[in-house]
Amino acid sequence: MTEQPKITPTEDGPLVVSAAPDLIGSDGAVIATKDTATLCRCGHSGNKPFCDGSHKAAGFSSAVDRSKIRNTPIAYKGTVNGIEVTVGYTPVLCTHAAACQRLAAAVFDPEKRPWVQPENGALPDIMDAVAACPSGALRLTLGEMPPQQLTTGEVSLRVEKNGPYHVRNIVLAAEFNGAQASRAKYSLCRCGMSKNKPFCDGSHHDANWSDD
Repeated sequence: MTEQPKITPTEDGPLVVSAAPDLIGSDGAVIATKDTATLCRCGHSGNKPFCDGSHKAAGFSSAVDRSKIRNTPIAYKGTVNGIEVTVGYTPVLCTHAAACQRLAAAVFDPEKRPWVQPENGALPDIMDAVAACPSGALRLTLGEMPPQQLTTGEVSLRVEKNGPYHVRNIVLAAEFNGAQASRAKYSLCRCGMSKNKPFCDGSHHDANWSDD
């Protein structure tokens, strides 16, 4: 039986990916990997996205500080074509990838309050936006149906430029912290600053962290 890909965060060190799939770079190009890949998560490697041991000199700590994270889910309700639509959102899981804003700008607008207004958009656009959310921070409920993250069965590991690793359908050997977090799609910290390690909490965005 073929071994399934698995990601294991090491203490104060890199992410170890066994049976590693090829990485997808921010430009869409494939980054070939060996069967076992060690990925930087301290933000200091000179060979990103791979680990070069810089975490030791940088004094990287994988300890978490969840005392101030925003881990309470929020529900935004609206009616679209007679259907009650609820968009669920967990702030701490948001990576600020802004896919929702690109695909449904009338619904997802950080300049408005509330920033999510389902009634302003079309249902297909809302579904596309939730499906494109790479971290599982967004969920969709239609009527009385259970909330859905809307993801596909693809197995992938994508590197965002100046941002986290976006993962689809790879087992993670870690506690899933984040209200209603998805095990099918999630984002892992690459800058080393997240307070919710190994998950990204958007700290790279707030700090203007760069790959360079």
